[in-house]
Amino acid sequence: MTVIEIRPHRNGWKVFEAPGVEPVFPEKSQAINYAQDRASFRSGEIRILDSTGNLERTIPFSESDRKL
Repeated sequence: MTVIEIRPHRNGWKVFEAPGVEPVFPEKSQAINYAQDRASFRSGEIRILDSTGNLERTIPFSESDRKL
């Protein structure tokens, strides 16, 4: 199962997929779109965290959800 986390960052929103894969986006929606694109062809979830590290929202995804 793949887990992609989106966290607030001093310059915007950081998408943490794996060590070394941590792009930062100025808008939360851009970070979510990037994570959803990276999630294609896999199963797991995108976790959006607030500034205190608490889970704000979860977006599940699976291979069956992908669009061809």
